[in-house]
Amino acid sequence: MNEDHPWIWLRGDVAGLGPIREDLVETYWRLDQQISTIVGYNRQSPQPLRTTRAILIDGGSSDEPRFTIYDLTEAEPVPVGVAKLAMDTARGNAEYIVSMDPDHHGRGIGTEATRLVLDWAFHVANMACVWLTVLEPNAGAIRAYEKAGFTRQGIRRDSNMWLGQRVNEVHMDAVPADFPGPSVVKQKFH
Repeated sequence: MNEDHPWIWLRGDVAGLGPIREDLVETYWRLDQQISTIVGYNRQSPQPLRTTRAILIDGGSSDEPRFTIYDLTEAEPVPVGVAKLAMDTARGNAEYIVSMDPDHHGRGIGTEATRLVLDWAFHVANMACVWLTVLEPNAGAIRAYEKAGFTRQGIRRDSNMWLGQRVNEVHMDAVPADFPGPSVVKQKFH
């Protein structure tokens, strides 16, 4: 594998993070149209390509770092998802949002990518807390978030939908003191 791939900022064993790339907008759109993503976000329909372009390419700000997630287990890095930090810089916290190709679930890529985003949040963006909300039936995502360093903070009962049924939302957060490390960001400066 090419260790100096120009599009990868942070590299783990199985996952890497890089910038959002305009040449990958159709890839991002296809990944976001997976039925598991639509159900996981509780959307009722797929979104048009123009919406994906508006969100990832044309929109955003410096308070919303967005990343391409790469699978590094292949000969060349493969883009398999998107992650975003919706930062509230005044409060020093950020919401973590992620979407990943279900064909790449269960390999540790999502867990490692999440850990790399936390590394960025704590050691580049200087966030004091990163939080997320996940639907309670999405047990695989909850396990991946916990392995990456998030802890459960509570639930909001019957506050969302999953496959036509009312479900709880699980609230999770991560703080720098609990970061499982090691920091890939800090290693770049030693």
